[in-house]
Amino acid sequence: MKKPMVLKTDLRHFLDDEGKLLALTEQAKTVFKFLSKIVSSVSERIASSVSTHTEPPIVDIDLVAVNLKCNTRAEQLHCEGDIEASCINLSLIEWHCDSCQAAGTISHWQGSLWDKQQHTIH
Repeated sequence: MKKPMVLKTDLRHFLDDEGKLLALTEQAKTVFKFLSKIVSSVSERIASSVSTHTEPPIVDIDLVAVNLKCNTRAEQLHCEGDIEASCINLSLIEWHCDSCQAAGTISHWQGSLWDKQQHTIH
């Protein structure tokens, strides 16, 4: 049985020292657009759960539908599966396709332009 490939991503690798997007190849832009959509979707879910004040702040969140098809991460992919993601301890986002074995993690996303949480300035 073929082992699935897991894409482990540090979001900082796409950003300059000021947190702005680096000049990327077209392929890297496609991958970054895919990953940043996951970060935005998951962090919006975290922000909405915290803003309701009905529960303690979420540390781990259940799966979030990201509104992305698996094939949006590369033009040559033919999988039409949907991407789902979850957040673990507010530091690592895990994502996977609900149809194929595509999966990955995103680290160092907090505080980026794609992080939709409300941040308190001290």
